[in-house]
Amino acid sequence: MKSPPEASTGPVTVLIADDHPLVREGLAAIFKSQNDIRVVAEATNGEEALELCNRHLPDVLLLDLRMPKKDGLQVMAELLAQRVTKPGVIVMTTYESEEDIRRALKAGAKGYLVKGTAPQKIRDSVRTVAAGKSLAIAMKSGPIDPAN
Repeated sequence: MKSPPEASTGPVTVLIADDHPLVREGLAAIFKSQNDIRVVAEATNGEEALELCNRHLPDVLLLDLRMPKKDGLQVMAELLAQRVTKPGVIVMTTYESEEDIRRALKAGAKGYLVKGTAPQKIRDSVRTVAAGKSLAIAMKSGPIDPAN
């Protein structure tokens, strides 16, 4: 079984799950120059995301909400129910409705980022979630704490 990321001396491992090749490639590219973050796999749909998570045991899963075969909420529900060592999930999507954000956080996401987020913020978010912390989410109705 994998040790917690905070106890690990190696790089933070990341799995990227998105059905759009350009998004996957773009996200992978922003981590290439980082010595402390390594992309271990890329998934094109929800079923593949589950399979690759079980194979690679990433510290962090960057997960799109809307994908073929299984959506992000289904992936989180199955992943979090079946594994002892769970990745920190950051939902990355183009949708930022309060309902989507609340559903993702309730399903177990530790953070929620829109796809237009700056690369440095994405890298910092991965490090934060890998350290076992949640990201603060700002919405029109006020901040949401994913830890609650």
